[in-house]
Amino acid sequence: MGAVAQSSLPDFNAQCDAIIAARPTAASSIMGLYPPGVVTRMQAAGIKWFAAVTSVSEARAAYEAGADALVVSGVEAGGHRGAFDSSLAERQGGTLFALIPIIADAVPLPIIAAGGIADGRGVAAALTLGASAVQIGTALLRTPEAGTPALWADALARTMPEDTVMTRAYSGRLARAVRNAWTDTIDDAALPYPAQRQAVAPLRDRALTTGDTSIMQMWAGQAASLARTEPASHVVGRLWVEADALLA
Repeated sequence: MGAVAQSSLPDFNAQCDAIIAARPTAASSIMGLYPPGVVTRMQAAGIKWFAAVTSVSEARAAYEAGADALVVSGVEAGGHRGAFDSSLAERQGGTLFALIPIIADAVPLPIIAAGGIADGRGVAAALTLGASAVQIGTALLRTPEAGTPALWADALARTMPEDTVMTRAYSGRLARAVRNAWTDTIDDAALPYPAQRQAVAPLRDRALTTGDTSIMQMWAGQAASLARTEPASHVVGRLWVEADALLA
């Protein structure tokens, strides 16, 4: 109970103010939508809004709220699920390649496909189904630029789709990670977000210090084994060359 009482989130309004002051070309959102007032200020500043969505209903809501593009995240993706309502995250388990064409038909916004894409075949498939671009995550975790701890990076090469699991064990929010003893033991007993994340911070630090992968937080998408130890520029270049050849 003490951990729950002491848990807090960063000041959201202050974060929005910082984004608008910085005036980036685009700003993204996940796990919800920007409030109307923030959207109006972003538009006035010329900032494009890329909204992460996990369902058709979320895509429609983002469009109606003024989003400029949709990052459509399938259940295959590593890391946190971006569901607007955390309690619905397990049920909103649409696969990326089922979501893309349906959302493309339902919402007149560009789609950036995310989840389980780690080679040119995935890129070509996403573009064929209606995406305008793809977002790569796990496929870049073994690049030197990512700085991923060596044990985590090495584990990805051995991680098959069935070796990943949807879990709340590390943060209290649903996320896909490499399955280990911690996810098997703690998942049902996880505290709400962000209390769980703060409560397990010492555990995460200990895992990195000792190299204990039985408790280590290792986010991973279902295509983890396709990730290679190449510079990021090589990964991106190779994926596009492979996809271009297939699309041609």
